[in-house]
Amino acid sequence: MGKSQERPRANPKPPELNQSIELLKKLLDIELVRLETAVRIEKERNIVFPETTVIIHDIQKLNAVINKENIPVIGQRKKIRTFVNNYNLNESV
Repeated sequence: MGKSQERPRANPKPPELNQSIELLKKLLDIELVRLETAVRIEKERNIVFPETTVIIHDIQKLNAVINKENIPVIGQRKKIRTFVNNYNLNESV
């Protein structure tokens, strides 16, 4: 590990969506793994991390571009809950 003393934080800048579909699919795979890890940790510690919502928003955006759908508007909790339920994830996200 590096010598940084700062706590890791979520990247405030979402992934660039004007990349190739192949790259976007790889980024989506990475974000899905991150989401699984975040949800597992949330369940183990019985806590909700705001960063999990950021991961979900990134997944929604990547998925929308890959599937040529409308990019969801951040803050639409119903869509997030639907997404979480569809992937059998922790509903408290």
